[in-house]
Order: sequence, then C-alpha cells, then structure tokens
Amino acid sequence: MEKSMKIKLLNLPEDLKQPLLEVADLLQVNLSEDGIPVTVKQNGSGPKILCADGNVTIEYHKKPEFFRLLTLLPERISEGGVYEENPAHEDLCLMSDCSRNAVYNVPAAKRMIRYLALMGFTSFMLYTEDTYEIPDYPFFGYLRGRFTREELREIDQYACSFGIEVIPCIQVLAHLEGSLRWSTFNEITDVGNILLVGEEKTYALIRSMIQTCRECFSSGRIHLGMDEAHLLGSGKYLDTNGYRPRSEIILEHLDRVVKICEEFQFAPMIWSDMFFRIAFHTYYIDHGEIPSEVIKLVPKNLSLVYWDYYTKPDQEQRFRHMIHCHQQFSNPLIFAGGAWKWGGMAPSNYFSLWVNDMHLKVCKEERVPMVIATTWGDNGAEASNFSVMPTLQQYAEYAYANGADREWVKKRFQQTFGLPFDDFLLLDSPNLLSNTNLCENPRNPAKYLLYNDPLGGWLDDFVSKNYAKEYAEKQRTLQKVPENQFGYMFKTSAALCAVLSLKATLSLEIRSAYKSGHSEALREICDKRIPELLGALENYLITAREEWFYDNKTFGFDVVELRIGGLKERLRSVKLLLAKYLDGSLDQIEQLEQELLHTKNTSTWRQIASGNII
Repeated sequence: MEKSMKIKLLNLPEDLKQPLLEVADLLQVNLSEDGIPVTVKQNGSGPKILCADGNVTIEYHKKPEFFRLLTLLPERISEGGVYEENPAHEDLCLMSDCSRNAVYNVPAAKRMIRYLALMGFTSFMLYTEDTYEIPDYPFFGYLRGRFTREELREIDQYACSFGIEVIPCIQVLAHLEGSLRWSTFNEITDVGNILLVGEEKTYALIRSMIQTCRECFSSGRIHLGMDEAHLLGSGKYLDTNGYRPRSEIILEHLDRVVKICEEFQFAPMIWSDMFFRIAFHTYYIDHGEIPSEVIKLVPKNLSLVYWDYYTKPDQEQRFRHMIHCHQQFSNPLIFAGGAWKWGGMAPSNYFSLWVNDMHLKVCKEERVPMVIATTWGDNGAEASNFSVMPTLQQYAEYAYANGADREWVKKRFQQTFGLPFDDFLLLDSPNLLSNTNLCENPRNPAKYLLYNDPLGGWLDDFVSKNYAKEYAEKQRTLQKVPENQFGYMFKTSAALCAVLSLKATLSLEIRSAYKSGHSEALREICDKRIPELLGALENYLITAREEWFYDNKTFGFDVVELRIGGLKERLRSVKLLLAKYLDGSLDQIEQLEQELLHTKNTSTWRQIASGNII
C-alpha cells in the first residue's frame, strides 16, 4: 500500500521515540518534518483523535493505544471530527505457544510485539512448559530450543518500550512431558507428564522456575497453568501415599505453589477447569451453580482463566452460563479464546472469526477484565504464529471499537497491515474444500490428505476426485497475492497446495486403477505422478523450512523433516511395489487386496498414515 500522507508528530514523549522508529516502516503514513502537524497528548481516559480547525491531536492513556491510533490516523484526518474509543477490557493479551516444537527466535518475537502494538494489545504471553533455561536443571528444556535468560530479558524490555507487558506463562503440575521423559526427573514424576505432588524436590524445581521468571520478567503476574492433570495421584503418588481424591491433591499443591509466587511478588493465575471438574466432574456446563464449598477452596489472590475454543454461536446460553459461574468466584476473571492454527499446516481463521464473534461480544457485554487470544501449536506447530493476524485484529476491534462487524474488522486489518483481509484469509485455503463447511470445528483435511497412505485407502470414502483440480487452483490463487510482509507464508501455502494437487486423490486413483486392471493408469502413477510428487514435496519442505527459520529457532523443525522424509520414503516404496506388479514380479499388491471397512474413526493423522502404531 502506497503511503500518500505525511505527518509530523509534535510533543512526542521521549519514551515513544524509539518504539516509533521500530514501527515506522509498518505505518501507512510517512513520518516527515513537512507533514501534517499532529499533537500527541497522554490523558487519563482513553484513545481519541481530534481533528478540528486544521489541528490534529492524538490522545492516549496506555502506550499501545498510541500505536493503534497511528493506524487510524489517515482516515480520521481525511474525515475530520472526533474519533473516540472506549476499551472494553483492562487488558488484551496474546498467548503464543512456544512449547510444541516452535520457539520464537528473538527477531520474530520482536516482530510480533510490533504487530501487537499496532493493534492495541497490552500484554503478551510466551507459553513455555519447559522451553526456558533454569539454573541447576540442564535437562529442563534440553534440545528443545529453550529461551536463554538473556533472550527473555531482551524480549521483555523490548515489549516494555511499547507498553506491552510480557507475562510469564509456565506449567507447575502437568504438560511437562518435554522434560519428564529424561531419567533425571524420575524422582519427581508421578505419572506421564505430571509432577509428583508432596515431594520436596518437586518444589525445589518449581521454586527455581518461578525465581527464573522473576529474574527475567518485569511483570507482576504469572500464569501457572495447572490444567488437565487427569491422572494426578495415580502413579508414584498412589504407590507412596495411597489413594486420595484428585481434588485434595491438587489443592494441596496449589497452596504451596501460590506461597512461592508470593515470595517472589507474583500475582498468579491458573486455568479454571480444575475447579469445575471438582464440582461437576466436567468443565463446560449449561446449568447449575458452583457449590459454595468449591468457591471457598480457591485462594483469593488467584485469577481464574476460563478457556473455551469450541462453544459455537448457537450455544451462547452455555457460554454466558460459564461466564456467570466464573463470576461467582471472588477472583479476577480472565477469558481465553482461540486463534486457531493448531493441529495442521494451515490456520483456521474462518472458524475462529465465526466462533469468536459470540465469545468476544459476550465478554464485552459482561465487562470481562482480561481477554487472551491463544495460538496453540498442538501436534508440531506446523502453522506459523503469524498466520492468524485476521483473528487477532478481530480481538482488537471487539476490545476497542464501538462496533466490530466483519466489514469493520476488514477495514481495520487493511489499515493496520496494508493488506486486504480476504487475501490473508487465503492462508486457510488448504483446509477449505468444496464439501467442507467454513464454520465446522477444524478438521485439518490438508494434513489428513498429505499423510493418507497411498495404499491404505483410509480416506477413499471421503475424498472427492475434484480435490486435485481444487488444490491446483488454490496454488494459482495463492501465487497471485501481491508481495507483502507475510509473503513467506503464502509461498509455503502455495507449495503445500502443489503437493496436494498431486497427493490428495492418489490413494483413490491407485486403488481404482488396480481393481479395474487399468495398468496404463498404474504405470502413469508409477513413472510420472509419484516422481512429480516427490519433487513437489521437496519444494514444500524447502519453503516450510525457510518459514520456520524466519519465525522460530532451528530446533523443532526436525519433527517436520522426519514426517515429510517418512512420507517420501513411503512413496518410493509404493513406486517400487507398483513397478514390481506391472513387470510381473508380484502377482498382487497385498494392501490393495485388503477389503476396505467403512469407518468414521479418522480422528488423527497417524491413523490415516498407517494401520500400524506410530
């Protein structure tokens, strides 16, 4: 987008000068000494732009509001008058998953901070289960690309210059499989990924975790996690202490951890599901009140984070009930919704936007103090943290704007990033096929089709013959998007679609040709199709690697390489089997003789890649 307007900022506070230089290239205005004079003023109320009698003034309360207003400035100057926003929440936060292979490199973390500032986000969480170094525990985050203490301090200080608080986000009970797999932690492991409650060495580790956070972050808040410890007390704890209700164990643990937080002057928050499971043995409920005895269990200095990525617009009553149940606690309420990019190679912005319209509307109406957008990286973080910018813009507009309909979000995205909203949504396209609903709970068909075994036939009932043409068209469309700061992601997405144009229907075509005795079709697949597919896979791997290294530390991509490498070898094996069958060395191909059973049990890509155990 060409910058047609020049502005000159007057009375700019000293602490805004350096961060302003950091985002200058991203703004849709030029900062110039001969530009339109714009007076900068800090107030005690909120973001405002006043244009009257040839004078332009920006007023802000928090630093991120100033940067957000800069993205609105060209339009407001052109239209004149007064523009004012009334922030709906005390805090708007992004949580980035840095625990499932992808760990930001420092330049990428800074890049995200700049984008967050332009949208008006006020806080940033790096979700680190074990991906940060702590003294005296060399196997904690070993070979995982963990942040050094110096890197965390650098990110924290950089964010502070924009007025963005970096809140440490760790785990002190479960979700620690990255480190607990090492034998050095056997003494403090209960079962699986869960720490052994009551063991003093466990609390020595946790104390070191929290002390490290205190030394690396300026924030006075900390997220302790403590969710989904479903098998707590069933392993070594059971052997040592006998049976105790899970609720008793977790509350005992929480009390000790909260005291450590107090020692290091942290105000803690945790996921709220544990207390609902104590009360109802489930999380999401659409009726019933929280028992008073459960409410009394929660320490008063603890914030509760209600996470919900799934509740759909037609379930608004349930969502409101969950909010009201959380409000019955005398604890600060935080809501965490989803900016879906987990589980596969492409984001799910369409689904996120659809679900979040209701979630964010209700949170705004209920004046929920803090809202978090989460970008989890389940199953390998194959989609970039930067692939969900439209969803993050939606969060920002619900937080600040008087109205946040889709057209407004689109306009604001263009103003913030200089890129059409609908162009960016093309990153979703590998998962958007002709027979899929844009608003379905994400199923990641691109990943299923990529790893679907060529001889297995797992997806034959679901695959359309049109998929090859659809993916070829998606590739062409992605390649036509004008060059922009996110171009590296479009390159990767186009390369993936090129692969799927050759791979999506491969199993269906092989089985059909084999069953019908169409040897010419099998030979075409053997001699041409599979070699082309192998070349396309190599190109995809190259582009995906470039994307990964731009956004993340080099650790973690080995998992993607192992998966793609395995697929390539499987294709070579299939080519060999087809060649042997065609030249008469094999009387039959055993997998293709196997009768296909109809099943809906295709919940994971592993089941589709192989009938054997991966």
